[in-house]
Amino acid sequence: MKSWFVSLCLVTALLQAVYAAVRVMISYRALELGGDGATVGILTALYSLVPLVAAIPIGRAVDGRHAAAVLRLGAALSVAAVIVIITSTDLVVLAVGSILLGFGHILTLVSGQGYIPLMSSPDQYDRRFGGLTVWISVGQSIGIPVAGIIASRSHEGHVETTGALLAMLVLAALAATASLTPHLRTPQTATQRKSAEPIRQSTMAMLSTSGMRPAVFSSLIVLTSMDLTTAYLPVLGEQYGFSVLTVTAILTARAIAAIVSRMFLTQLLHLAPRRWLLISGTLCSALPVALIPAVPQPIVVAILMSVAGFFWGLAQPLTMTWVAGLVPPSNRASALSLRLTGNRLGQVFIPLTAGAIAGSAGADAVFVLTGGLLAGAAISTWRALARG
Repeated sequence: MKSWFVSLCLVTALLQAVYAAVRVMISYRALELGGDGATVGILTALYSLVPLVAAIPIGRAVDGRHAAAVLRLGAALSVAAVIVIITSTDLVVLAVGSILLGFGHILTLVSGQGYIPLMSSPDQYDRRFGGLTVWISVGQSIGIPVAGIIASRSHEGHVETTGALLAMLVLAALAATASLTPHLRTPQTATQRKSAEPIRQSTMAMLSTSGMRPAVFSSLIVLTSMDLTTAYLPVLGEQYGFSVLTVTAILTARAIAAIVSRMFLTQLLHLAPRRWLLISGTLCSALPVALIPAVPQPIVVAILMSVAGFFWGLAQPLTMTWVAGLVPPSNRASALSLRLTGNRLGQVFIPLTAGAIAGSAGADAVFVLTGGLLAGAAISTWRALARG
């Protein structure tokens, strides 16, 4: 395995542990500071606000061979964001920390994904996108339970977010240090040296490419669904009496299921057509998510979340390959950034809608809404792939 890819996966795993755990702790900290379901929706949307406008310019920078600098900046900003969240004593400061963390996340995500088309040939995309997303899930499956164990150690039944956040600060600092390795330089590849003068496509030109909009829509619904379940499972857990350890164990089960699906992605592509795996990412997760509030038993919820996590694990790397294959080589990081912009668009507006619904109809309705969105994305993907 290439040294740059090993280093990238290490940094990615550490940072994803931080992002996944801190976002759960943000929900608990918001409730602790007097917030409610609507507040959680607003904080979830704010996390995606800066990435909404910054993702494509960041992708252009990565296409311009600045992936290492972007990755290092994102890691440093993530450290600063966790410090702000730790010191938050009101919802305004917590919101600032959430915005900073979202900015750090998009910097590291765009640069991490951008390394693959910069350093790989197209026939390696599935394997390397799959490998990278395995380590994303590994990080999530480590960060969430570690934070949950620490946060649940209060003697008064109180969720102790500060200790968990301090542990995540250590991981963020380790990731920032690891990002400085010289292995993460981006030398020009043989493929790029042979390429003609780079063709820069505008955002509208990329969006008008056949298949791009359904690919972005499928991706944004999957990622927004992951965000909503991460943000609102603590709220649902409070409603049904789940402990913080139970909630984090359920989210860990989801992450482990995604690891399993991504580990066997190459084999699954030999067993089933790519188009069916792409459709299954949203279709087969819709009903399990919608059923979660109907059967509020921890074991049943863990099973439903694991099923959803398995199929979400397939959807993410496959949509990355789908998007990257729709544009010329000199625009692939930008196209992946367009995908992330779509993700963040969904992560801003859908959580705001979910927050309004949670404020009036309760957290249960958020899971039903999420299931409906996943079903809609499955139909959109099927129609796009049927057209070829």
